[in-house]
Amino acid sequence: MHTTTDLEKFYYLFPQTVAVIGVGKNLMPAAWHTPISAKPPLYGVLISPKRYTYEILPEHEGFTVNFLLKDQADLIAKLGSTSGRDIDKLSEFRVAIRNAEKIEGVIMSASYGAYECRKYALHEYGDHFLLIGQVLSIHVNREMLLEQNLIDENMVKPVLYFGKDRYLTINPDTLSIHKKD
Repeated sequence: MHTTTDLEKFYYLFPQTVAVIGVGKNLMPAAWHTPISAKPPLYGVLISPKRYTYEILPEHEGFTVNFLLKDQADLIAKLGSTSGRDIDKLSEFRVAIRNAEKIEGVIMSASYGAYECRKYALHEYGDHFLLIGQVLSIHVNREMLLEQNLIDENMVKPVLYFGKDRYLTINPDTLSIHKKD
């Protein structure tokens, strides 16, 4: 195994799921996002203060987290390579949306699942801010669900970001289920 101390792009080493974050009518792809807590239900997204999304955060009480399928990778790349400072991304890329119900924001019609979150906390860590939201509601395409509200791995092929505008997805045939003893 090779060892290096060149850590500038350490996050390109492994794939990460991509979500599209909606603040108001602006959309921003993010590979750095994660559940934080189950009770209360908290979700976190890391945002650079250089981004327009960060700039408009104070104007909004919440945000949305949209999960898209692999066939939306081209749209995700376009959303990530442009700034809401310069263009209206919804119009420019003809993004189909509906209004969120609990916060001022948008849910992407192409998403198989989405969260509506109220801002809970914002903390600086290095060159990014961790925006934490309390999940107020979950939107899910019911056609994508199995029993027990599990996502159907044969229908959902999530977008994985592999660095430098490279995207891939998973092969559902590789699903491995391990039972606890």
